Amino acid sequence: MSSSLRAPSRSARPLVPAGGRAEASLLRSLAVVLLLALAACSRPTPPEKPNVLLITVDTLRADRVGAYGYALDTTPHIDALAARGVRFADTTVPWPKTWPSMAAMVTGKYPQTNGIRLRPRRPLPAENVTLAEALRDAGYATGAVVANVNLGRNFGFDQGFDHFVESWADEAKRLTGKTSFRNAPGLVKRFTNGRIVTDQGLAALDALGAGKDRPFFLWVHYIDPHGPYLPPPQYAQLFEGAHPSRLVPLEDLPSYQLQTDPRTGLVSNDIGFYATQYDREVRSVDDQIGRLLAGLDARGLTRDTLIVLTADHGESMDENGYYLEHGNVPYQTNAAAPLIFALDGRFDGGDVIEDPVGVIDVFSTVLAATGTPAPPGVVAANLVPVVEGAADAPSYVFMEAGKYEPFQLAVRKGSWKLVHLRSPKDREWLGKPELALYDLSRDPTEQNDVAAEHPELVAELGTALAEWQKTTPRYAGDVKTDLKKLDPRTQEMLRALGYLE
Repeated sequence: MSSSLRAPSRSARPLVPAGGRAEASLLRSLAVVLLLALAACSRPTPPEKPNVLLITVDTLRADRVGAYGYALDTTPHIDALAARGVRFADTTVPWPKTWPSMAAMVTGKYPQTNGIRLRPRRPLPAENVTLAEALRDAGYATGAVVANVNLGRNFGFDQGFDHFVESWADEAKRLTGKTSFRNAPGLVKRFTNGRIVTDQGLAALDALGAGKDRPFFLWVHYIDPHGPYLPPPQYAQLFEGAHPSRLVPLEDLPSYQLQTDPRTGLVSNDIGFYATQYDREVRSVDDQIGRLLAGLDARGLTRDTLIVLTADHGESMDENGYYLEHGNVPYQTNAAAPLIFALDGRFDGGDVIEDPVGVIDVFSTVLAATGTPAPPGVVAANLVPVVEGAADAPSYVFMEAGKYEPFQLAVRKGSWKLVHLRSPKDREWLGKPELALYDLSRDPTEQNDVAAEHPELVAELGTALAEWQKTTPRYAGDVKTDLKKLDPRTQEMLRALGYLE
C-alpha cells in the first residue's frame, strides 16, 4: 500500500547548532504528535452504518481511467473520487461478461457456485443471498437503477431491492415490439444512457428517503461505454486524432459495433476510430457520474456515504486479435477493472493497494464496512483489513472466460498470470498453447508467454487453479431461461448489445 507521506529532502532540513540538536529533535517530535492529534480530531467519524452508493460502469477498461495512468482526460470525476478514497490498482473480474461478473459481485460467490455462468443463460437463482438482501435485512432501504438488460428482472437481479428501476423501461413503453435495433448503431442508447441513468439515480435517492429514517443502499449501473460506441453529440470531436489509424478486415469486427465514420462516409474498419469513440463514451459517462456525485453532495449525504466504483469487465480493442469485444478471451484488456472505495474518516485519500484483488470482493468489503454479517457460503474476501494494513490481500485471484466449454481459466499472483485454455477450439482460434504464463509488470497485454522460463511458477499456479476448481462448490440446480419466451423488446436489446445473434 502506498503512503501519502513523503520524507523531506535533505535541503529542507533546518540548520540547528550542535548543542541544540537534542532539543530540536524533541520539539520536532512533539510537533509531529500534535499535528497527528489535530488531524485525528479534524477527521470526520464515519457512521457505524454508512449509506452505500455502488456505481458500476459497463465495459470500462481500467487502463482508460486517468487514475490508472491513462494520458487522455477521460475520467476527471472518477480520478477525483480515487484521490479522496483508496484505489485498488489491480482488480480482476470473475468473468468478463456482465451477468456472471455482476452475479458474483452481488452474491460473493463465483459463477460456478451462484449458478450464473455463460451457459445456460438463467436468472440468478433465488437461493443466493444478494448484497441487497443482506443490507435490507440489516435495516437498509435498498434501491437500484440498472441500464443493462442482463441485470433486469428477467434475470433475477431485482432480488432484495425495495426500489428497482430498469432504466430502459420508460422509453421502451413508447415503442412497439416491431422496432429493430439492428443496423442502427447507438439506437439502444436512446432507451438508456448516462444522462437517463443519473436522472433516475437521483430520483431513486429521493424515493429511498435518503439520509432520513434509515441508511440506504443504492446500486447504479451505467451501460456506457458498452458498444456500440456512440457518444452524445457534444463529445463527437473530443480526442480527435488521439489514436492512430489501424485498419483490420471488416468481417473481423462484431456486426453490432459497425458504424459509419463521418469523416469518410463509409462503414469503418479502423480500430483507431472506434478507440476514439470509446474514449468519448468514457468521458461522457464520467461527466454523468460527476453529476450523480454532485447530487449526493447537494443532499448533504457525501460524508456519511461509502462510495464504491467498479466495472463488470473491460473491452478488447484489437489486442490478441480480438476486436471490439469482451468475454471470449481471458486477457487483461477484458479482465482488469477499476475499483475505488471512498468514505470520509474510514479510507485515507490517495491510498493505493497494488496487490491483485477481485471484483467479487466488493460483496464482503461492503458488508464489513457497514457492520453487516456475511451470509453462509460466501468466498469473497473482506478488503477492509487490507486497506487498514492489518491483513494481506488474497494469495490468488481466479477468473473464468470464453464461449467454448470447458471454459478458459486464469489465476493471478502478484504480477504473474497463468492462463489455461482448456478447449481445443480456443487454442486453435487464439493460436496459443494450453498453458501460458505472463508477467504483467512487463507485458500488460499478454503478448509474451514466459512459461518455459518459469516452470516453478507454472507448477505453483497450476496447482492453485486445480485446487480452486476442485474445492469451489458447483451450482446443482436446473433452472433455465428460454430466450424465445422473453418479450420482443428484451430480445431486441440483447441483440443490439451483441448478446444474441
